[in-house]
Parts: sequence; structure tokens; C-alpha cells
Amino acid sequence: MDNQKIRIKDIAEALHLSVSTVSKALNGAFDISRETKEEVLEYAKKNGYKARDERLVVKKVRRLCVLYDNIDYSTQCNVIIPVSMSFANFARNNNFEIVQTPISSMGMSYDEFMAKNDYVGAFIAGLNYKSSIIHEIQNTTYPTVLFDNNIEGNKISTISIENVNSIVKIVDLLYSLGHRKIGFIHGDKHSFISNERFAGYIIGQNIHDLEYNPNYVYYGEYSEQSGYDAGEFFAGSDVTAVICSSDLIAIGLMRGLEEKGISVPDDISVTGFDDLDVAKYVNPSLTTVKQNIDKIGEKAFNLLLNMLTNRSGQRIVVTSDIIVRNSTAKVKE
Repeated sequence: MDNQKIRIKDIAEALHLSVSTVSKALNGAFDISRETKEEVLEYAKKNGYKARDERLVVKKVRRLCVLYDNIDYSTQCNVIIPVSMSFANFARNNNFEIVQTPISSMGMSYDEFMAKNDYVGAFIAGLNYKSSIIHEIQNTTYPTVLFDNNIEGNKISTISIENVNSIVKIVDLLYSLGHRKIGFIHGDKHSFISNERFAGYIIGQNIHDLEYNPNYVYYGEYSEQSGYDAGEFFAGSDVTAVICSSDLIAIGLMRGLEEKGISVPDDISVTGFDDLDVAKYVNPSLTTVKQNIDKIGEKAFNLLLNMLTNRSGQRIVVTSDIIVRNSTAKVKE
């Protein structure tokens, strides 16, 4: 075969692939496997295939950005970090370059930042209603996946756990253990997921005809210190159980209650949310809502991949499991 005249059709026939598959592989399409791309590119280069611009086709590495907000020294071990790492791992395994950076370091508008750094898309975690780019991303031209948020836009997909139903199931569990005076620690009044979890608390109580008591609600933040501070608040109440918006909050609360001479779960049952690794090792081990980190990371990457191949944005809600451990118990007679 005359190497100077090799065509896409010739490559397809030699490798037993369709012409469209070969064309996509040569042009770096996102919906072709890495193995197929490598096979096509190797054969094309070996046999002297030349594109119309007279240059050999080379594989271009796409860059994705993982952005995060509302993370500081006191919240670094919350679920945002492992979810972001899971997304990044799936992206790297599919031949994408990943750069992780805090939103606070951008120094310009979202689209300007994406263009300047040659990013083709982004995964964003930790946004709340006060985040600096919240309005910019609604009109972004870059495919963007948001974790635990519900912003709408032409280039936006969202993924979250079933926050409302998860808390409803926690209320069900506590109710089955005899608890009727159930408190709640709000993680962040400006957070979409916090408000969803608070809604689950209200709905769960309504299902069981439990009267809402504003004195049973503590407004904090997603940190262990916030939970610790709430210990004094609940030590002076008559609650028999407290639902926390995160594992970090729950761990801090258990420590704060212990220092007030209140036993968990003998005096007050405590539940968390996330099932971080530490949840099974604290004493008592923590009853919590399990987020499937690997599943979330994989689905988030696939959402972004779909938009990069010109598909519409989607909203995905991932199911959760309740992990019952030693921080919850029946109410004392």
C-alpha cells in the first residue's frame, strides 16, 4: 500500500473497525476507548497516514479542572475531598489531565479561568449560595458537573446523594428506637445540601406526627468544632437523639456531650452523614448515612464525558444506605 495515500477507510479495514470509529479515534473523540485510540493512532503513524493539514495526527491530552470551595483546615477530611479524588482517578484512567485548585485562587471569572488554562470541563464541589462563581456558572460555555448542588444551566450537570430521603430514613430509625424528641444540627444555612437534609428532618417528623420544635435545631457549619460547640446547646435540652448533617459534626458533638457528662448513646443518640473512614473507629462507632464515593466519582465523570460529546446536561441522584453502629440505642424506659 502506498503510505502516502492511506485513507481512513484503509485503516478501518485493516483493524476491522468502522470508518466512523477510526475517524473519531484520529480526532481524539471522547467516546472512543483509550485502547482503540492507541491502536488506531499507532497504525496510522506507522503507515504514514496524513491529515488534510499535512501533519500526522497526534493524541491531544484534554485538561479537566477540579474546583472546590468552603474547604479549610477544619473541614479538609469531609466528603468533598474523597469525592473529588474519585472523580480525578476516573478521569486520569481515561487519559485526561487533572488539575485541582480552590475557587478562591482563580482571580478571574469562571469562563476566563477555564479558557486561560485550556480546560475543557470541570467538576466543582463545595459550592453554597454565597460562592463567588455561583451566578457565573449558570451561563458558562464549559461543560461543568456540580456535586451536591442543583443549579440549572445549558452546560451544567449535577450529581448528589438522596439527601432528603436519607434523613427521613434516619428519623425512621430513631423513631423505631423510641425517640420522640429529636434534634438536628444544620451544616450551613447557605448550602443546598444542608437545606435538603433539614427538609428531610422536617418531613421525617411529619410522617411520624412529631411536632417541630425550633429549640431542637442548632445552626452550625461543616466542622468538628461546630459539633463540639453544639454539645453545650443540646446538653441543656431534653432531646434524646440528634441528627447531624455530617460525620465531622457528629464526632464533634459526641466529644462535646462527653465533656458535659452526657453519655452517647445512653443519654443521647447521635447520627452522622457521609460514612467517612473515621466513623467506624470513633468511640462509640457512628451510625450514619453512607455515600458511595467511588460510584459518585464514576457517575460524575460520565456526566462530564457526556456533555463533552455534546449531550445534554443531567441531574443524577445516587441512592444511599443507613449504616447502624453503636452511637444509637433505644430510649431508656
